[in-house]
Amino acid sequence: MPHPALYRMGRAGRRAGPPLRPPRRSGRLLLRLTPEHIALFRFLLEAYDNLAYFTVLERRTALLKLVFSPQRERAVRRALAEMARSLPFTAEDWPLPDLSVPPEPADRA
Repeated sequence: MPHPALYRMGRAGRRAGPPLRPPRRSGRLLLRLTPEHIALFRFLLEAYDNLAYFTVLERRTALLKLVFSPQRERAVRRALAEMARSLPFTAEDWPLPDLSVPPEPADRA
């Protein structure tokens, strides 16, 4: 285990904890907004320093998939709440199952 002095300094001079384990999958949200607000949404999201990224699923209806570390979900939701003051959009839980991660094996009795 690395020496505690090697951990990054967090905000206000506090030491950040040890690095988190990599998650098995990313957190995802489905966002809906008007097409003319996509550029503003990108601009506002970039102000949060790589907290999340998005991809456009449907350009005409401005359906977006937001991807982020599940360990940062609270920060992402706070950022979205702040962004919602500047432009109208809705955020929904991702409706599709994650097919890239195999299911956990079932216990056999």
